[in-house]
Amino acid sequence: MRVLIIGGTGNLSYACSVAALEAGFEVFNLNRGRQPEQSAPGVITLTADIRDGDAARTVLGDRRFDAVVDFISYTPEQLQAGLDLLRDRTDQFCFISTASAYRKPPVHPVITEGTPLDNPYWAYSRAKIAAERLLQAEGRDHGLPYTIVRPSHTYGRGWLPLACGSSDFTIAARMLAGREIIVHGDGQSLWTLTHARDFAAGLVGLLGHPGALGEAVQIMGEEVLTWDVIHHTVARALGVEARIVHVPSDFIAAVDPDLGEHFLGDKTYSALFDCTKLKRLVPGFRATIPLHQGVRESVDWLLADPARQQVNPRLDQQIEDILAAWRRAMAAAVGAR
Repeated sequence: MRVLIIGGTGNLSYACSVAALEAGFEVFNLNRGRQPEQSAPGVITLTADIRDGDAARTVLGDRRFDAVVDFISYTPEQLQAGLDLLRDRTDQFCFISTASAYRKPPVHPVITEGTPLDNPYWAYSRAKIAAERLLQAEGRDHGLPYTIVRPSHTYGRGWLPLACGSSDFTIAARMLAGREIIVHGDGQSLWTLTHARDFAAGLVGLLGHPGALGEAVQIMGEEVLTWDVIHHTVARALGVEARIVHVPSDFIAAVDPDLGEHFLGDKTYSALFDCTKLKRLVPGFRATIPLHQGVRESVDWLLADPARQQVNPRLDQQIEDILAAWRRAMAAAVGAR
């Protein structure tokens, strides 16, 4: 099979490129070429910004693909640009959506592909929902062979599965410095994590599969943990103790609406997933990487090079502001007794 992955150097797209190569596929990455050191060995990189249609058409030439996987469309407009470029070049257009699109608050803790899509809290999720609708309309009205894939919280090389800041070193740096971190609610809601390599195994099994056409499929691991356990596991991998402060999600949103939408629109609620459809389509799928192993790998990779330990000053300040506001609120509550 010949597969085009739009992206290829990110948390998921790198792992999927590697898995596709291991499956014997001919793998192309279409990206801007800004992180050549992150490309999987053996991938053929086509260097262009997909948002620049003329440049992308030039590097694509007359190539066709058995499957195209779009990791970088977050809005209907971005997806439309990719479809205009690639709809006639592939036998399967695979759009990576998100499990945060499912209804919030949930009415049932176990989520299937049939769970309604509705997220009034998070603009990111609403844009992904709109993109899914666009893709479904392309399939219905124009016969586009599509597959929608919905991952939940994924992590991998360089990513730590945290309540906020998974893609940088901010929370890890706070842990290493003995500073407090925030965990929403009481830390006991249940969360499903998926290592990028496990996700990749599921995705590769869907590529070229006729039964996946016209379908939405969720790919998740089976390890369900509390948020406190997740953060303590990361801290242990770093060799420190986590100083957790529990703050209600509503309070976080009141202090910082931008950060709050990530909690109210996703992480506040327990999330358990039924992957029966995936296992029917990909009978050999099995998540094999437990959190303690995956986190250890991520930490080792991050600590091996100081350049990888990027702290987001804005996120760090947001956490400080929320902690300060929470201390004031708690002090006022105690003083009112």
